[in-house]
Amino acid sequence: MSKTALKKELSTFTGEELVKVILDVYDVSKEAKQYFEYFLHPNPDALLEKKVDIIAKEINRAKRGYCKARISRIRAEIKEFESYGVGAEYVCRLMGYTLRMLTGEYAYVRYTDALLASVRKFTAEIVVYANKHEMLSQMMSEINSLASSQLGTPNFRRMVLNAATEAMENLASGMKK
Repeated sequence: MSKTALKKELSTFTGEELVKVILDVYDVSKEAKQYFEYFLHPNPDALLEKKVDIIAKEINRAKRGYCKARISRIRAEIKEFESYGVGAEYVCRLMGYTLRMLTGEYAYVRYTDALLASVRKFTAEIVVYANKHEMLSQMMSEINSLASSQLGTPNFRRMVLNAATEAMENLASGMKK
């Protein structure tokens, strides 16, 4: 059902019927319950903390010395976080925390080539998102800080910095055209 069709159908309901539908959805759907709870009492810091914990748990998945983190799962958590309407500042913070956790974990477990490629792509996505929301300077400052930190390994930090720099160059070349 499209949004337009849903809107048309809901416009025929009375106030009491709408309340009943919302309460039914609240009872049936875990996601709807979380959304309504956030909608009624918005606390982006608490939601950010919850998402950081979920992503940290995903990044800490390991088997036989290899990280088994699923970047697709991490992206889904970030997308869900963004869907709550928390604002670009909070989304960039979550992305930065995620990149920091990925970098730190690299010191303890090995990453497959596919995961390394996914981290590079994720880093580029962070730069594009930050640029789109006019937060590129803050994000690049955070990435530079990460690159000069002691987290992970020097090679991994260099890879992240190179991926961010390449993404910035691609953005700059795209603007010139």
